[in-house]
Amino acid sequence: MRIAILGGSFNPPHLGHLILADTVCVQLGYDKVLFVPVFNPPHKEMKHAASPAHRLAMVRALAAEDSRFAAESCEIDRAGVSFTYDTVRFLEEKYKDVLTDKIGVIMGQDLAQDFGKWEHAAELADIAQLILALRPTEIRNKAFENQPKGAYAHHEREFGIAHYPHLVLANPEVAISSTDIRARVVHGDAWQYLVSRGVRDYIRDNALYGYGLLARVQSFAKAHLSAARYEHSVRVGEMAEQLCARYGEDPFKGRFAGIAHDICKEIPGEAMLALAAQDGKPITDLERGKLSLLHGRAAAVRLWQEFGVTDEDVLQAVASHTFGDERLCALAKIVFAADKIEPERPQSTDEYRGRLLSLSLDEMTLAVVEENIGYLEKKGRVVADVSLRFRDELRRGAGAL
Repeated sequence: MRIAILGGSFNPPHLGHLILADTVCVQLGYDKVLFVPVFNPPHKEMKHAASPAHRLAMVRALAAEDSRFAAESCEIDRAGVSFTYDTVRFLEEKYKDVLTDKIGVIMGQDLAQDFGKWEHAAELADIAQLILALRPTEIRNKAFENQPKGAYAHHEREFGIAHYPHLVLANPEVAISSTDIRARVVHGDAWQYLVSRGVRDYIRDNALYGYGLLARVQSFAKAHLSAARYEHSVRVGEMAEQLCARYGEDPFKGRFAGIAHDICKEIPGEAMLALAAQDGKPITDLERGKLSLLHGRAAAVRLWQEFGVTDEDVLQAVASHTFGDERLCALAKIVFAADKIEPERPQSTDEYRGRLLSLSLDEMTLAVVEENIGYLEKKGRVVADVSLRFRDELRRGAGAL
């Protein structure tokens, strides 16, 4: 039996993987292709990754489409950083009674350009048949894209696969990527026919990659907030979505964070304190004196614990919308501003918002922060130190423009 392996994060596996495996069998005469989900890749940091158990289950669902394919769990069973050399050695032993040729190792051009940096690259090239698959220009979304790490962050020609014996596969170049699928799932865009039926059902049943996330969080907000507070949250979401489009951020994230920012606004103070304390940051005297000021931090913890939200920008935007912070990302600045200038705020006329939108993001945020601080001082309320630092940092940035 001739066996080839296709390794990867499979986060999630998709029809492109099936097409590639089919091509290897038809063009090169392999009898079996094993899909090998990695536990922890040495060459990249996985973004928004499903757990190893979920990824293995999805690979099994994908492989069930064809008797020539199978899922191989050895790298997940082994845990730790996964090296292809170790996997090939393991499979040589596992299939020693049926193997009739070297195990084929299928890789895309993105990995092949750094093959010489792989663990035991020369030995692997000797014991396995390297198979280079063509990769199309993929649809990319940086927020969901895995990032190369360590030595793999820089490509150098002398480490490419060209220096090792290999076959080049004439596979169809299908522009499907796991990165794009993850973005489509969470954004509610069309994705279900980019994967097999089994994978599609698994993603839905386990709510992976934020499937249905916006609807679930919005339903939660509607059920746990007063009508007026819920309507405010929807308006903040709409305002943040507009600001994101204006300032080059992801509009979906703006809408989501805006709708989610007040989900803990109306829970009891002690419950708010218990949630907020789990973010690992100190509780200030100002917050202890008025526990409702912790509602943003509590909401961020709830999003992480109960809804599986891991996007750091979204969590920061929700956690920091009350006071701001001198280290805020662009999305967090937008949600902070949207909360203060949504259309039903007394001062938020069309002319007012139009004037703000003529400014840069930092200038616009600074104007909102200064106005908010002025309002609090006029009312005789304490202004949080973090808000003053936020203002000062924005002033420094605006002064440099």
